[in-house]
Amino acid sequence: MITIHRIFEIYGLNPANVRLVRHGNKEIPIYKTFKENLPRLEAYQSFQKPRKFGSVTSIAVFAPYHKTTALFLGLWDILGCTESSKFTKETLIELQKYDLPKSWYNDHVRYDLKKNNILDDLSERLVIEWGAATVSWVQSKDKEVVELKGKKSIGDFQSFAQVDLDFHDLKMMTQFPDTNLTWVKTLSSVNGVYLIKDKVSGKLYVGSAYGEQGIYGRWLAYAQNGHGGNLELQDLDPINFQFSILEIVPATTTADGVIECENRWKEKLGTRQFGLNKN
Repeated sequence: MITIHRIFEIYGLNPANVRLVRHGNKEIPIYKTFKENLPRLEAYQSFQKPRKFGSVTSIAVFAPYHKTTALFLGLWDILGCTESSKFTKETLIELQKYDLPKSWYNDHVRYDLKKNNILDDLSERLVIEWGAATVSWVQSKDKEVVELKGKKSIGDFQSFAQVDLDFHDLKMMTQFPDTNLTWVKTLSSVNGVYLIKDKVSGKLYVGSAYGEQGIYGRWLAYAQNGHGGNLELQDLDPINFQFSILEIVPATTTADGVIECENRWKEKLGTRQFGLNKN
């Protein structure tokens, strides 16, 4: 059995100097924030109750993953710690900037954290068994490594209801199909109705897939040019797109039947009147 402490040793780190931190999703969505707004995550984890990280020199940060596991995000070195009595006006501004609780200004300390890139090769790939929900989110105890994902993997496909891919993940899935086989095989096997959300405007676009390679084949076109041939999307930045699935249709459904489902969803969501669909 390989453990996280053994991983640290392989990379020349002393496990005794590293605290394991698995943030919860109560105040902010951890993994989403890590990918889309790293400065906010770094500010979030800098503010802690006094002595929360003890006397260690680094923290290994994880996000909640499937069930009781945790996904490694990165390593941060602790350069110092500022007591709340020495907070400045800029500290309060920082809390406000990243929409963090103002009460932290009075009852937290602020750790000076600096990203250490030594373990970046394992970021978003290494999965450990953290334990039950009752286990503390800050640990010094060793943990079993249960998975090391292939490079350029977006993780295993879980269910159609959980599909929620940003454009970066969509491109990674299509550019590196060998390390994302569960996604490629599953999405290639079904037809259905999908949703694209523009995260900037909040507007929605409903589309359908019923050709060769199913939903995967249709989404492959979006990954290649950003708009998939849809005129309504050509003037938008695809980096802001979020892809999800509204409905899976039986394999025996005709193209007309899939389009009928697509039109029904357009009516339900009002994407012709208020969204990005023009017809």
